[in-house]
Amino acid sequence: MNTVPKLPTVKYIPDLLGNIEGLKRHSFISVFVPDPALSEDDRKLRSWLLHTVASASRHYSKARELVERQDNADQSRDGGALFHVLDVSEQVEDCVTATFRACMAIKRLDSSQVAQEFCKHHKNSIEELRLIRNQFDHMHSQVTTGETGAGPISIIFADEGKSIKFRKLSMETSALHSIINGAFRVVASLYPAFDVNSAKEAGGPMKLTISASITVTDADGTQRQIG
Repeated sequence: MNTVPKLPTVKYIPDLLGNIEGLKRHSFISVFVPDPALSEDDRKLRSWLLHTVASASRHYSKARELVERQDNADQSRDGGALFHVLDVSEQVEDCVTATFRACMAIKRLDSSQVAQEFCKHHKNSIEELRLIRNQFDHMHSQVTTGETGAGPISIIFADEGKSIKFRKLSMETSALHSIINGAFRVVASLYPAFDVNSAKEAGGPMKLTISASITVTDADGTQRQIG
């Protein structure tokens, strides 16, 4: 007897821990006070890694937010049934793709002990992620020849959100969550002045303000501050 799959619920999709938005702001400020010890290639690498991990984090958080909205949906209040979960797979797919790219780059950071520990700790989960990403990447050729097999043809939350699934492949949502948190700590280690344990900050556009002051010395030696 086939059972109707239950919708994902936010209690099985843990929130991310890292202050990725704060790290992005820190990175932006460091543009104005560059580290002379860093080569241009090193600056590009950490900037790309930060962008990629931030993208993975945002897609994960957006997927979680949509599930939470579905949890809190109310037909009488909303004037009908709203299906936020229909947009979840797009966010999960982009999250998987960005997370995989970040992992592959981190694996090549031979000089970073933090990166090597990350790869060792998440070895099995990264392999599960690789299988899902590779299968998804070849879906365009399989779907046109009727070789899709069993399982969903989009990457979705399954088991009420306890796992993500694509066709016959799956991995625990908690494992994906752990990979993203770990990748954040690897990237944060490339910014030694940043507090990796700082509280999470809200996202949004960055704002730069500049103030200036002038000291005026009068003929009698009196100094006045302007501004």
